[in-house]
Amino acid sequence: MRAGMLTTIICLFAYAGQLWGQPIARAATTEESDEVFPIPPLVKNQTDFWIKAFQRYESSATIIHDPEFVDVIIDVIDFENMKDKFNSGRSYYKGERRDIINRYVDRYQLAINRLQKIGKKALEYGPMEQRVLQVYSRRQETLSRLFTEEIYLRTQQGLADEFPRAAERADRYIPYMEKIFANKGLPTDLTRIVFVESMFNKEALSKVGASGVWQFMPDTARLYMTVSGFIDERLSPLKATYGAASLLESNYRMLKSWPLAVTAYNHGPGGMQKAARTVGSENLDDIIRRYQGGSFGFASRNFYSEFLAARHVYKSLRQSKLFTRQPPFRIDHIRLDRPMSIDQLLTTTPLKREVIEEYNHCLLPKAFDSHRHLPLPQGFELIVPADLAENVRQALKRTQYSQIPDKKRRL
Repeated sequence: MRAGMLTTIICLFAYAGQLWGQPIARAATTEESDEVFPIPPLVKNQTDFWIKAFQRYESSATIIHDPEFVDVIIDVIDFENMKDKFNSGRSYYKGERRDIINRYVDRYQLAINRLQKIGKKALEYGPMEQRVLQVYSRRQETLSRLFTEEIYLRTQQGLADEFPRAAERADRYIPYMEKIFANKGLPTDLTRIVFVESMFNKEALSKVGASGVWQFMPDTARLYMTVSGFIDERLSPLKATYGAASLLESNYRMLKSWPLAVTAYNHGPGGMQKAARTVGSENLDDIIRRYQGGSFGFASRNFYSEFLAARHVYKSLRQSKLFTRQPPFRIDHIRLDRPMSIDQLLTTTPLKREVIEEYNHCLLPKAFDSHRHLPLPQGFELIVPADLAENVRQALKRTQYSQIPDKKRRL
């Protein structure tokens, strides 16, 4: 029954394009594919969607779209426009927005169900059925999906106003992060993964316990950095970058391709090996289309394309005259050659508590209060302002010298 209905609906293609009042916007343009970060067709469609989410639609807008073919955008609810038209200029409360979004999704879901059940006759119900048919008719594979698969719509909040703020936050760290990746021989554009993971929110904490701009889970983080009762290097954008570079290097060494290695940052290298083996292909398009692994969900399927979109949007922002470039922090790293507590640092060096806190996000509040007398481990990298670094080094040398017993000092 569905096969016959599909043939009938395909014949409506030319008619469907005229049904909706607003023309469908052309997809955003991505960079051309290259050897380092290839962009196969399905990934390109996904990337174009995420470019729109990062660059076109602000947080006042909610995108209703297909979760499998994310570039099939059913509608965009813009509450900033709606408040002037329908709410006397008053901003909608969070609960009001949620209710409106749910009503839209439910109505479009009903439109999909009607089209799947009664075909052409569903167009008589109104513009929402017409809109659904129009957007799914743009490609053969999406039109086929409309009439052969169950569809449960998804929503995505726009990030076009948040992304420039994230870029400004990141701009002060990116030069150092790129240097860390370059020193490992890795593509420096991989640092744009932080936008996908956290929008460069240094305080980001996921509901499952991932933390920091790189969103490391505690157990994974401990393979690359210190996570203890009063030190959590996941919270240091630079120290966590060393861990992220090592992890991505390991992923690439195992998987031999950046689309798979980047996706493995979300899904795990073992998971990506299993996916490629199950599908019988290392092409990410094939894996996205055909792999049915339980944990290979929406986030994993879209992770590489979100990275490509973030890479594109960040590059565009940096080239824009409207973007305010932030000068990189002028910092230096001092490796402690012996254990020292925060209390000792404050009493023997020119460093103040607020300076240590500002430059060393990995030191938890306990380090300055209940644990201030506990030593930071030997080898701990203290990040300090560049103009204080030499004075701090000299103070640490004097402290070291003064702690040598007089008898040994004379020798």
